[in-house]
Amino acid sequence: MALKKRVRDLIIGEDKFIESHGEFKRAMLSGQFALIGMILVTFYLAFDFSMGVYETLPIYATAIFFLAITLFIHRQGDHELANYILLPTVNITIYLFASSESLNSGISIFFVTTAIAAFAVFSYKKRLHSILFAAFTYFLFVLAYFVDFSILPRREYADDMMLFTFIVNFTVALPITVMGVYLLISLNHYNALQLVQSNEQLMKTNAELDRFVYSTSHDLRAPLTSLMGLINIADQNADPQEVKRYLGMMRERVHSLDKFIKDITDYSRNNRLEISREKVKLTDLATEVWESLKFAPDAENINFQVDIPDEIVVESDKNRLKVIISNLVSNAIRYHDRRKEAQFIRLRAQVNGRVFYLKVEDNGQGIAPEYHTKIFDMFYRANEQSKGSGLGLYIVKEALIKLSGSIHLESSLGIGSTFTVKLPKR
Repeated sequence: MALKKRVRDLIIGEDKFIESHGEFKRAMLSGQFALIGMILVTFYLAFDFSMGVYETLPIYATAIFFLAITLFIHRQGDHELANYILLPTVNITIYLFASSESLNSGISIFFVTTAIAAFAVFSYKKRLHSILFAAFTYFLFVLAYFVDFSILPRREYADDMMLFTFIVNFTVALPITVMGVYLLISLNHYNALQLVQSNEQLMKTNAELDRFVYSTSHDLRAPLTSLMGLINIADQNADPQEVKRYLGMMRERVHSLDKFIKDITDYSRNNRLEISREKVKLTDLATEVWESLKFAPDAENINFQVDIPDEIVVESDKNRLKVIISNLVSNAIRYHDRRKEAQFIRLRAQVNGRVFYLKVEDNGQGIAPEYHTKIFDMFYRANEQSKGSGLGLYIVKEALIKLSGSIHLESSLGIGSTFTVKLPKR
């Protein structure tokens, strides 16, 4: 991993990021081609020197210079320009040596490698450029072997040296060619996988949208219709006590409507906003959540307990974490058991290696076993008397998916419920 990161930093640059997966892969492959090219040129330079051949030095030096230029341009972020320098440099260098050697030396194999590289380092949108570079490669191949012209002196090899040169060239060209082909296959597989995932997400979104439109229209109209009815009744009633009672009922409807709109907002934000990680002290977050909920009408007799070590600090998306805790705690408030004297909601946390656990425990009404999996569905209500929007636990589940987390429920009717959330520590 350390070597892989060093190569990445050498090609792309430290602390630089390429958003597109395909562009990143192509830039890395192009940079690796340039690095391998510099190593090969250095190897062949040393080989020629050992054989007493010095005429090739200017060509080797020029090739190394331009390959180094491509790496520099990659680090500047202009990966397309780097390819425009890389491919001609490699093609012309191969041509110069191919035109001065016998076909049996195996140098022509590199023409195949560079043609494949042309398709590997350019995206599909730039496929015309790939075709033109491949055509340029073929033109140089024809020129090298069917036109009697060479800038370099003719290089003749003995039979044993010819075989050795062929084996070396083939051994070098094969893995480089495989790298290019593998990238094309892997990108095709990645794009196909992305398409499948996008289709699945689209089907899920369409199904949710149908349910969302139906339930939203009902849940927005219901409190408004009730509110209008209460206003009409209050308007016709002269008794101040009765009017006050009706105002209290109106306030409940408005609170219900406000909570529903807040749930819709949380749902929208979770789907739309990117994950933003920061250090979060869990005790402070728990206190912040309770401060925003403790004045709810149903919360006045509930004892909220925070059993979280003060030193626990995690690196996560604070807003999504707050939404998760808020919905779990507000659910515990909403479905508390008025018959019990010592009503409580207890929030616990524990770190275990690379993950941490959050537990929201209450001694409220509890949830029947047959509803344990259904309560996380969008707009699900166990019965018509349920006070919530049916979105809260669904939003919790979706937020946890975004954060690579999970949730587990333990609950019994009349005893209480414990929701256990598991999340990465960072």
